[in-house]
Amino acid sequence: MQKIDVAISYYGKPYQTMVTLFSLLEQSNNYIDKIYLCIEKKQPYEDAWQGIPKIKEIFEKRGVIIVHLDKFVPWMANVSPQGLDETTRLSLRYQYALEKTNKKYLLICHNDMLYHKDLIHPMIQVFERNPGENLVGVGRIGQCWNCSAFYAKLCTPEKFEDYKPSQQELLEQLEQYPTPRYKRSRELVSEGFVHPLPECRLNEYACLVNVDLYRKTTIPNGPVPYFGGVWNGSDTAAAWFRDSYLNGLRFENLYYEDYADHAPFSSVSNGNDADNNRVIYEDIEQQARDYMIKHYHADQYSASTQLRIAKMLGKRKLQKIYNKVLNRL
Repeated sequence: MQKIDVAISYYGKPYQTMVTLFSLLEQSNNYIDKIYLCIEKKQPYEDAWQGIPKIKEIFEKRGVIIVHLDKFVPWMANVSPQGLDETTRLSLRYQYALEKTNKKYLLICHNDMLYHKDLIHPMIQVFERNPGENLVGVGRIGQCWNCSAFYAKLCTPEKFEDYKPSQQELLEQLEQYPTPRYKRSRELVSEGFVHPLPECRLNEYACLVNVDLYRKTTIPNGPVPYFGGVWNGSDTAAAWFRDSYLNGLRFENLYYEDYADHAPFSSVSNGNDADNNRVIYEDIEQQARDYMIKHYHADQYSASTQLRIAKMLGKRKLQKIYNKVLNRL
């Protein structure tokens, strides 16, 4: 049986992360070897740090490797990928796992997912049906909800290769169908990034990447920027997707929605809102905690884990006091 590794970026949401891990392992444990849980250097709220020892206690024995990244580099939109030092590069989302895994395929996954069917085997099957065809990624293609061509009923994830508008046509279309990211889309189209369309990408919610092809074609081995940056793109992986496609690599659409829910505890199925709104964050975290307790695990931990959390909080509190004093000097 083909084994894969998994990459998950941890930016807050400890209980949603645990639900993601529990449900993923429940559905796909036979296909998973290691899960790289990469902890961002910066977290949206303090309770995110408290969740790490809890995750460690439950999941480390189940193949989860917790990695603390050295820098916080979520976007890297204004820095050339050619100039990144190793520490910065490995701190990009998912890049640590993409470089460290020894598996043929890596599942990239958000930390706010709820899996109800195995997704990994169907993704592997897509790769196996297309051997030697430069297929680098399988998953949901396109953020169509942000795309004017989708609202104009001219493009879908299955048609992204065929729909090739002119620059002028796309600019006019953006005026007719203004999108949530209208300004950024217009900037990209005006700069000549027309096809693939600005919102085309392999969605990071749940996608499978051919590791060997990824390494061969990304900097410094090839011309393609890394998955985890934005650069000349609309979002994470959009620039990687576009440049990979333009350099001869292929992608296959597979709807993850048939196998999993993204942001299942959000009323709008959007995880970003919680990162900037404490009320929303607490609400969906409480729902995730309740779901975890009901379906998987009591929210109870060993004395050593509780002590580790207390020490961590104490250390962070002292660090804050020290920083305040330092800033006054």
